Amino acid sequence: MGFNRVSVGSFFDLLTAEYDEHKFTPDRIWNVDETGVSTVPNKKSKVLALRGKKQVGALTSAERGTLVTAEVCMSASGMFMPLMFVFPRQTDKNALLDHSLPRSIAANESGWMQKHIFINWFKKFVEITNPSEDRPVLLFLDGHATHTKSIELIDLAREYNV
Repeated sequence: MGFNRVSVGSFFDLLTAEYDEHKFTPDRIWNVDETGVSTVPNKKSKVLALRGKKQVGALTSAERGTLVTAEVCMSASGMFMPLMFVFPRQTDKNALLDHSLPRSIAANESGWMQKHIFINWFKKFVEITNPSEDRPVLLFLDGHATHTKSIELIDLAREYNV
């Protein structure tokens, strides 16, 4: 419903004003979004075999799989933040942290993004991008409630010039 001429025009008016005021370079413009990834593929993979072969084996899983959320963030210059994964668990499991970056693994019962998890991700984002008053960072987010309905996140963004 929000994707109409008036709303899109307002968005680009605001965006133009921000660009004009801060003169963002591509390394200071970032986009973040999350996506659900199933632990088991739901489509059969293609199988290659010799022409005329009557029986071709394929590995399949009887498992249904679970949803893992991946938080992905990239700058306009092509730099990536380390991925963060949210696993469907009640508590963090130390084995999941082996060879991982700090704050790159989180857990909650559903495996979905939650406000407190996104705030932890945002703090890591601030460490990596190092925004300042004279070099702010522009971060595009979708309308997910973990992004838009968190006063704590909005306050942190203002405090850290994001």
